[in-house]
Amino acid sequence: MNRRAGRPQGGPKGSTNEANALAEFLLTLTREMTVRELAGRYHVGKTLWGEYRTGQKIIPLELLRRLVRDHTPDERTRETRLETAERLHAAALEGAPHAPSITEPAPAPDLAMAPEPAAATEPAPAAGGRRRLTLIGGGTAIALLALLVLLLVWRPANVASIADGPGTPDAGGATAVLPASTEVFTIAPGGRGIFQWDGENAAGWTKIGDSARQLWAGSAGLFATGMDNKLYLYEGRPGRWHPISEPGADFAVAGSHLYRLAADRQSIHIWNGRGMSWTRIGGSAARLYGGELGLFAIALKDGSIFRYTGRPDQWTFTGSAGATFALTGKHLYGLIPNRTAVTLWLDEQPRVAWIHAAGPAGDLYGGLAGLFSTDPAQERLRVLMALGTDPANQSWQDIGPAGAEVRVGRRDVYVLSKDRSEILCWSRDTGTWRRIGGPAQTLAVRPTPSTSTIPESGTRQPSRSVQP
Repeated sequence: MNRRAGRPQGGPKGSTNEANALAEFLLTLTREMTVRELAGRYHVGKTLWGEYRTGQKIIPLELLRRLVRDHTPDERTRETRLETAERLHAAALEGAPHAPSITEPAPAPDLAMAPEPAAATEPAPAAGGRRRLTLIGGGTAIALLALLVLLLVWRPANVASIADGPGTPDAGGATAVLPASTEVFTIAPGGRGIFQWDGENAAGWTKIGDSARQLWAGSAGLFATGMDNKLYLYEGRPGRWHPISEPGADFAVAGSHLYRLAADRQSIHIWNGRGMSWTRIGGSAARLYGGELGLFAIALKDGSIFRYTGRPDQWTFTGSAGATFALTGKHLYGLIPNRTAVTLWLDEQPRVAWIHAAGPAGDLYGGLAGLFSTDPAQERLRVLMALGTDPANQSWQDIGPAGAEVRVGRRDVYVLSKDRSEILCWSRDTGTWRRIGGPAQTLAVRPTPSTSTIPESGTRQPSRSVQP
C-alpha cells in the first residue's frame, strides 16, 4: 500500500538510540497518516507530531497507547503491540537527557538496588537491620549535611500557568493558598527521581527516591515500580524503599489494600502487608480499578466489569464493557463504548443497575473531589456538577485545559500539562488554578486523612456481597 501524500518525514533525529527506536515504531504505526491528519484527529500540533515521529521529543505514553489501540483492530496483535510500545517508551525515557531544571540532590538508594527481604512470608527487616549512612568527622558531617539541605529541594523555573478556563486568576494576580488536603508525588523526566510536594509552592519539592517508572498511592501507602519493573514500598523517609512484588501488568490501591494483576494477566493477587507475600484472589483480567468503593476488574475476554467481594475468587458482575470507568468517593461511573454518555452505577438497585449521569466525554478521572472528564476532543477538562438531588440531573462544567495526565485529590485536581513541563492544581474550594511544579514524567496523589469530603449527588447504601 502506498504511503499517503505529505511532506517527507526523514529519518530519526533523536538524541539516543532508544528515542530513535520509539520514533521508528511510531512512524510505522502512523505511516498511513500525515502530520496534518494526525493533528486534526488527536488535537496535537503538526510540529509536535513531526518531533514525535523523528524522535526529537518523546510522545506521551497515553497518546501512544491510544494510537496503538486506534491503529490495531486485532485484539491479540493490539496487546502485543501495546507491550512493545510501553517497552520502547520506557527505554526512551530512561535514555533521555537529564532535565536541566531539576537540581540533582545527593543520590538516594536506587530502587532496583534495595535489599530483598530474607523470606517471602517474613516481615521487612527491622529499622535496626537496614543500611545506614554514617558520616565520620565533625567538619565533614557538617559540610555534607549543609549540602544535602541545599540539594534536596526541587526548584523548577517559574513559568506562567497554561490554565485559561473559568476560574483562572488574572495574570499577575494573587491566588489564595489553602492548606494541602492531598499529598502529591512525581517522577522526574527520564525516571530520574521521585519527588514529594510540600503543599506550599512550586519550589517545595523534596527528592525521596531514584530510578522509577510509575507510581501508585492511596491509604495503603506509596508504591513505585523500579527500573527492574519490581514494585517497591516507600517507608516514609527519603531513600528508604524496599521491594514487595515481582513485576505486574497492573496494580491498584483500594482502601487500605494493594492489589496486583500478574504480568501475564492471568491472575489477581492481594498483598499480605509484609515482604513479598501475596495471595491469589481472582483469575484473568485486562486491568484493575481501585478506590473507596473497593476493587473492580475488567474481564480480559469481553471487557465486562466485576467487583471483588472481599473473598478469594468471589466477584460480582457489575456491568458490560465500557470505554473506561472511574471511581469517586461514593460512586462508580462508566463511559459507554462510543463515548457519547456517562452512566452511574446503582449498586443497590439491580433492576436499574446503571442510569444516565452526563453527556459525552473523552476520558474519565475520579477521586474524593468528584468526577472529572475531558471533552470529546480531549482539549478541555470538566468537572461534573450536580443540578439538584437527582443523580441523573448533572452536567459538565469546563474548568480549564486538559493535560497529559489528570489525578484527583480530596478537594482538588492535578493536571500534568500536555508537554509535561508544568504541574497545575485546581481547587474545588476556590475555583482557581495555580502552578505547583514541573516538569514531570508522571503523577500520583494521596488524599490526606480528613473527616469531610466533597458531597456528591445521589445516595449510596452499604453494598452487598453476593457469591456467584
